[in-house]
Amino acid sequence: AVVSTQSTGEHYKDRDDFLEKRVVNYTKRVKKFGPAEGNEKPINQITEYYARDSSLAADDDIAELTFLLNEEKMFLKHHLQDERIISSTHEYLKPVQSEDKGQVQITLDMVSSFQVERQAKSPKLIHIYNTIVNLMGREEGCVETVRASEQEVRDILEGRMQEELTTELSVSIYDTARNDTAKKRREE
Repeated sequence: AVVSTQSTGEHYKDRDDFLEKRVVNYTKRVKKFGPAEGNEKPINQITEYYARDSSLAADDDIAELTFLLNEEKMFLKHHLQDERIISSTHEYLKPVQSEDKGQVQITLDMVSSFQVERQAKSPKLIHIYNTIVNLMGREEGCVETVRASEQEVRDILEGRMQEELTTELSVSIYDTARNDTAKKRREE
């Protein structure tokens, strides 16, 4: 993991889901009056980069998935098709959940798409609904994974600090200037 004050990056190899890299960008904490609520940095954006899965069509294979948590948006960028210079993209707005049943309402204006193929049909509302619900679940899982990774980094750093605090150096028996027993024997 690559960690800085404003971002964190994790690189992966040979995963089954073809995930290659995850980059998390943080926002500054808003100072509030009162007791502190947790030690977590607020996440602004999470971007995941995926390798090409040759078993899927390029328009079905995700290349880049971005969650903008503050703006309540999700971006999908697909891999390039053969002999194309631009890829298909989709932008989804997160729906507001209704208070009574926890259901989400989806309309066509919550989606903005660019399809490379002119003949591609626009997706039906049920497909959009399933995609948004799937992406919202992925976002939640991604945030949990990021928080677990942050905790792992904190645990490693805390362990390193404990190691540095409890270090005891041993003096060589050949260092007669600092070794007390060697000094005593020499004086006798």
